[in-house]
Amino acid sequence: MFRVFRELGWFLKKNGFKYILIIAFSLGVTFALTYPPRLIGGAIDLIASGNIDADSLAEVVGSLALVGVAIYGLVLAKRYLLGSVFHKLFYLMKNKYLEKVLKQDANFFGKYSTGDLMSRAMGDTHAIANVSTHIIVAIGDMVAMIVFSAVMMVRINAHLTVIAILPLPLIFLVVMMIRPKIAANWKKVRAKNAELNNLTMESVSHVKLVRSFVREERDYQKLSKVAADEYKIERKSVLLQSVFGPSFRIITLISQGIALAVGSNLIIHQTMTPGELITFNIFLMQFAWPLFQLGNQITAFTQSGIAFDRFNEIIKSEPAVKDAINSEVLNGFETIEFHNLSFRYPDDDQYIIQGINLTIKRGMTIGIVGKTGSGKSTLVKQLLRQFPVQEDEIIIDGKSINKYKKESIREMIAYVPQEHTLFSRTVLENIELGTSKYSMKLASDAINMADFEKDITYLPQGLQTIVGESGVTLSGGQKQRLSIARAFIKDAELMILMIP
Repeated sequence: MFRVFRELGWFLKKNGFKYILIIAFSLGVTFALTYPPRLIGGAIDLIASGNIDADSLAEVVGSLALVGVAIYGLVLAKRYLLGSVFHKLFYLMKNKYLEKVLKQDANFFGKYSTGDLMSRAMGDTHAIANVSTHIIVAIGDMVAMIVFSAVMMVRINAHLTVIAILPLPLIFLVVMMIRPKIAANWKKVRAKNAELNNLTMESVSHVKLVRSFVREERDYQKLSKVAADEYKIERKSVLLQSVFGPSFRIITLISQGIALAVGSNLIIHQTMTPGELITFNIFLMQFAWPLFQLGNQITAFTQSGIAFDRFNEIIKSEPAVKDAINSEVLNGFETIEFHNLSFRYPDDDQYIIQGINLTIKRGMTIGIVGKTGSGKSTLVKQLLRQFPVQEDEIIIDGKSINKYKKESIREMIAYVPQEHTLFSRTVLENIELGTSKYSMKLASDAINMADFEKDITYLPQGLQTIVGESGVTLSGGQKQRLSIARAFIKDAELMILMIP
């Protein structure tokens, strides 16, 4: 689990000064928390001896107030710095994750579902950032509190300290016994959560299709089953976690009982004052509580290790389609040639397309027809370099397509897929998504060319109408014409129209 910190060493070094300040403030808070028990104990002894007066009471109250203000200021400064470090790391990790995902090709998205990728992007990155900031600092606080409290108890009575804390290591032992089970169950929780996310996204995205086939109840039952499965796994986690509370209370009660029994005997023999016993018991609780919390934080450490593995699996994924070392930028083309092109999808024994020979010259219009599943879309994907292409199977102006940078090839192509993907933005914003450095046309020109102008009058706010998720508020024809307008505004060298 410590590999998380090894991998994030670059961030820890870069923000080392902030971490030092956070540690300093944490130690200051922990040390300040040792004053109230001593002040309370001193006040109790004054009351017991009958020496309490207005001045001594004011001194105790004033001291407690000053300590309270100091603790408040230190905690405020610490949390501000800790929050800034956490959000900075969370932001950097999400950006790094998204950057990696956007570089992947079709093989990657065939392996990982959308729900799984979203679960890793939000849940796992949050867990890693949390353990690298809040949790590691919390563990430091707990260790410091254990040490400071132990020192204070020893200063009051070393013999009583040894006897009172004897049962407390059982708390840590219970936690360590249950931790592996929690870790294994947590991994199942993350996987089931990703499955539920994916099913939910599919249901929302394809709500019209579900309704048209009157499959709402079946879709609901499918979601309910997965949700119920996740609930069962989560319930097991809750049951495992619930063991901690009662165990902690029983063990700490035993420890406090021992301290009170032995301490009372010491008071009877006048080797300890009532105030010292009260102070000792407060320090005993300050000593015991971090032991319980430390076990929980170790569990969080384990969970972060699982989250880091899931995050790293994406970060270390390499796209199958890569630019050659000396690849060139394609600024235009005269001829595209397909030479005996064959292709089969990964883990598929049967070729989808085989022996394709085709020449496309600048200015030509070509129609490719065929039955469903005959490979029309697959052929287009090869030109878009969504899958690896063998050397010399596709030639652009006398050079293999592998000699050009894939981004520059895609810049040359305006693509209208069969499934018209639209974003939950305005109509105009969806059209302008197609703009590129080559664009010379205005949105109005693209709209006219796509024959989309007639549809605008039927939209409530015209071009400023918000398109629902995946274009749910538009008809099939409107979505198609909007997609074509988005392709026209790109003003690319080559346009591909996939007509369903």
